[in-house]
Amino acid sequence: MTGVLICLFSVNSLPLETSFFCTLFLLLSGAGPHPKALSGRVISCSWWLFTIVLLACYFSNLSSSKTSESTNLTVKSFEDLANQDTIEYGCLAGSSTLAFFKNSNNPVYRRIFEHMERTTSFVSSMDEGVRRAKEGDFAFIGESVSLDLAVARHCELVRAHEVVGMRGYSIAATLGSPIIKNLSVAILQLSEAGELAYLRSKWWASSCIAGKAKSSAAQPHSLTGMFLVLSLGLGLGALLAVLELTAKSRRSAAEQKKSYCTVLTEELSLRLRPSNANKPQENVDKDKEKA
Repeated sequence: MTGVLICLFSVNSLPLETSFFCTLFLLLSGAGPHPKALSGRVISCSWWLFTIVLLACYFSNLSSSKTSESTNLTVKSFEDLANQDTIEYGCLAGSSTLAFFKNSNNPVYRRIFEHMERTTSFVSSMDEGVRRAKEGDFAFIGESVSLDLAVARHCELVRAHEVVGMRGYSIAATLGSPIIKNLSVAILQLSEAGELAYLRSKWWASSCIAGKAKSSAAQPHSLTGMFLVLSLGLGLGALLAVLELTAKSRRSAAEQKKSYCTVLTEELSLRLRPSNANKPQENVDKDKEKA
């Protein structure tokens, strides 16, 4: 008789010794009956191999996605940028960004301007700033709208979240011009209709996040090998089961002096018959033994 130990305790009141004993018992109790036939072992090994490889692929993709999500910037603010000497930084020469840092009374922004002026790390164009940032060890300081567009176009770039000196864009016209009212009404109508948000999402939308998620996820074609191994294992196991049944039927036919087809038919009907259908026959056999 096989004993079964059920450990049922409250988690808060479970003693350490009892928890250790239950864990040790579960580890040493085994996994139950094992397949004895070669076909059953082949099928079990194929399924184990498929499960292990599938779990390995899952955890590999999970870790890679977590790693990409947890990638943090070494420089998150202008203060971090001013307190380090590893990454060079600069802005567009003669731009409003340079004028902001030059005229600012903030000590951090003044240090940034003095560093850029001392190292002459200005760039002559937006394309040059993006190129130097892509080459590495360079932080390009510019307008948030322009930087968002650059990040959307170049997936290897990332923008810090700190924004200073927030200013909006305006349309200039002559004083008292009749088109000012029309322009204001048209801009309000476009904003209320969602056209401005649509245009921003159209031109500033980035496909980098979707592309990274698509590349990091396990694609169906990458799982073809695993399912092929599983199919081959199941097919080999089924073939071995048929061969084992055939060999057993031949031995039984020779021992019982019956035809091979009759014994094979009985073996197949015995294995394909529902389990409940065998109980009456077993009861009859037991009654005969008792009598």
